[in-house]
Amino acid sequence: MLAIERTPQMSAALGRVVSTNADTNSPITRDHVGDEAARDDWQRVIDHKLIEWGWNTREFDEEGVEPPSREIVRLAIELAERLRDEGCPAPDSVVPDPNGGIVFERRENGLTEVFQVWDDGTVEYQQFQGTRLVCRDRRC
Repeated sequence: MLAIERTPQMSAALGRVVSTNADTNSPITRDHVGDEAARDDWQRVIDHKLIEWGWNTREFDEEGVEPPSREIVRLAIELAERLRDEGCPAPDSVVPDPNGGIVFERRENGLTEVFQVWDDGTVEYQQFQGTRLVCRDRRC
């Protein structure tokens, strides 16, 4: 079995687990109330931010950050379309990172979700409860 050394950025393992008697047999469905508004919000991110970044890099010169490449913008658009189509709420902010990546962030009730499209094309998901990292997932 592969052992992973714990670092200060990793949360401690959960102690006790409480059974909730959850219904795990019923199909999972999403509440469609507000889905259209979320789709519109995602589409605005795609149309008015990401596509703009793909062809106009001048605004990055003023900010002093490396502009995302067209490939990274394309990956970010594909991620945004997938999240939109899955009915996920749109992000509160979409910003370039200083090294040519793109960050989507959403905050609600002390929970923060971050999708980072790194400059090498890796996509990483992080979830925080307050300032505590509770979930991290990397995909290439």
